[in-house]
Amino acid sequence: MNIIIYYYNIMSSNHKQSLLLNVSTTNLNVTDTSDFEIIYPSIALDEGYDYTIALRSYSLWYSWRNISAELGNNEFRYSTDGGLTFTILTIPDGNYGIADINTTIKNLVEANGDDKANISIVGNYSTLKVDITLIGSYVVRFLAGGLQNILGFNLFDELTAGTTSSSNKVNITNDVDAIAIHTTLIDPRSNLVNDRFSTCIHQFVPTSGPGSNLAQTIPDPVYLPLNVSGGLNRARFSIKDQNGNALNMNGETATYSFHILGVKRT
Repeated sequence: MNIIIYYYNIMSSNHKQSLLLNVSTTNLNVTDTSDFEIIYPSIALDEGYDYTIALRSYSLWYSWRNISAELGNNEFRYSTDGGLTFTILTIPDGNYGIADINTTIKNLVEANGDDKANISIVGNYSTLKVDITLIGSYVVRFLAGGLQNILGFNLFDELTAGTTSSSNKVNITNDVDAIAIHTTLIDPRSNLVNDRFSTCIHQFVPTSGPGSNLAQTIPDPVYLPLNVSGGLNRARFSIKDQNGNALNMNGETATYSFHILGVKRT
C-alpha cells in the first residue's frame, strides 16, 4: 500500500459545508494504484454538522489480468507422444479471451518446434463451454496451475485425440464479475455486501473490454455517512472485485472525484 499527500477544496454556507476531494495517481510516486493511502492536511469538521460522502466520477483502466504468474494459472501442458512426456508452456501475463488463449498457445507450440494445427481451443457460445480438439498423438493434461478453471475443465483432466468439451462453464473473467471502488472514508456500517459490512462506495460492471478506459460521471450519486469525526486526516482507496478480493491494476492510473456534504444539525 502506498501513502501519498493530496489536497482539497472546501466551500461553506450558514447551513451546509461542501468539500470536493479530487484524487488522482497521475504523476505521483505510487507503485500500487490499486490500493493506496492519502495523508491530508488538517481538514477540520464541525461537530455541529452531519457529513455524508458520494463518489461523483471515476476513471480507471481495465488492466487487471485473468492469466498470470501471480494468479498461478499461466501453465499449459501438452504431449506429442501420447502422454509419455509433456512440455509445459508458460502463457505471458495478460487478460485473454478464448480466441486469444488459442492463438497464444498455438504460437508457443509452434515456437517449441511442434505442429500447432494439432491443438485447437474454441469457445462454444451455445453451451458456454470450451471445445479442445487434438489430432494424432497429442495429449493435454491439466495439473496444478489453475488454467483449467478459466477453460471450464477439472484438475487432472487428460484430453486425447478428438474434440472434448469442458465439463463446466467457461470462467474467462476468473471470477471477476463486477468492479468495486472502496474507500475508508465511508462508514462501513452503512453498506452491506451480502452479510458483511463493506467500504465499497460504488460497484459497476465493465461495459468495454480489457485495455479500455472505464470512466463515468455518476448521474445519481449515493451519499453515505462519512467515517470520520472532528477532522479528516487520511483515507485509503482500493479496487476490488464483487467479493472483496483485491485487483491488481498493474500500475495504471486511477482518478476519483468525491463530494463530502455537511448539513448543520437543527
